[in-house]
Amino acid sequence: MISPQALEKYGKDIGFHPVGTGPYQLETWNQTDFVKVKKFAGYWQQGLPKLDSITWRPVTDNNTRAAMLQTGEAQFAFPIPYEQAALLAKNKNLELVASPSIMQRYISMNVTQKPFDNPKVREALNYAINRQALVKVAFAGYATPATGVVPPSIAYAQSYQPWPYDPAKARELLKEAGYPDGFSTTLWSSHNHSTAQKVLQFTQQQLAQIGIKARITSMDAGQRAAEVEGKGQKESGVRMFYTGWSASTGEADWALSPLFASQNWPPTQFNTAFYSNKQVDSDLAAALKTNDPQKKTRLYKEAQDIIWKESPWIPLVVEKLVSAHSKNLTGFWIMPDTGFSFDDADLK
Repeated sequence: MISPQALEKYGKDIGFHPVGTGPYQLETWNQTDFVKVKKFAGYWQQGLPKLDSITWRPVTDNNTRAAMLQTGEAQFAFPIPYEQAALLAKNKNLELVASPSIMQRYISMNVTQKPFDNPKVREALNYAINRQALVKVAFAGYATPATGVVPPSIAYAQSYQPWPYDPAKARELLKEAGYPDGFSTTLWSSHNHSTAQKVLQFTQQQLAQIGIKARITSMDAGQRAAEVEGKGQKESGVRMFYTGWSASTGEADWALSPLFASQNWPPTQFNTAFYSNKQVDSDLAAALKTNDPQKKTRLYKEAQDIIWKESPWIPLVVEKLVSAHSKNLTGFWIMPDTGFSFDDADLK
């Protein structure tokens, strides 16, 4: 619930003036540089928070982020550069934590635009990506190939036979679709950190092997908001879009509806494939109206079956969450949806 008083005071700028009831309150926000919160003296739980302040700083470069941990400039970092996880684990002053997640990485394809309106093209691109190799190259083994459009640990998730890596089949499908020589397109990314760059470069190389030339653009938060989240279907320049999603509710509706329901095309929500299927819409709506687990299972399965068959995405991997912190820091946790829990954080 938004504070009516805060909404009246800040209006459209309320996002820059958060008001809540947590253990910390905003002190300074220097956008793109850092955000600092300080202890909220009126917090309801006695004895908390234990820290006077916490400063968050976005560091996109993997090597810099790891170095800040090793020198003690930072007490906590997430995500940890996957390729440096083993090295950091050997540091006697640090603790490395790897845990399961519900964060799925994928590439959506704008199915309202050529050539992605052709199902054979979308199938071809799915055959073109070697997900097992991607896990090794970009994630150093800290991920698993996607087996559906919903991560396995989410309620009502369905798993399927993963797309095999078959570039010959991909080229055959492109020929059948009328693109024997491939085509050129754009591949935008909602992330500009080093791991994302590895994913993008790997994907670009894989697509090139079947004749597809993908021009990469890595976006910062402002670009993403303006070019992807803020434009409707007619204005959107999105063709292929690399991003990720974690259903923080832990169930299938929040894993499916924002990403596949017809009413959730940008700028409403995050259906960047501009995917639309009446049966999927009906199933998702009906699943929300019933408390019967068997009915929910049937409805969510049917929706996922259709989506998997029509393949508006290239599902890539489900990440593992890898963080590291100073052994002097306690009570600081990464949640499965990549959120943070630091109510009980303490630095000794």
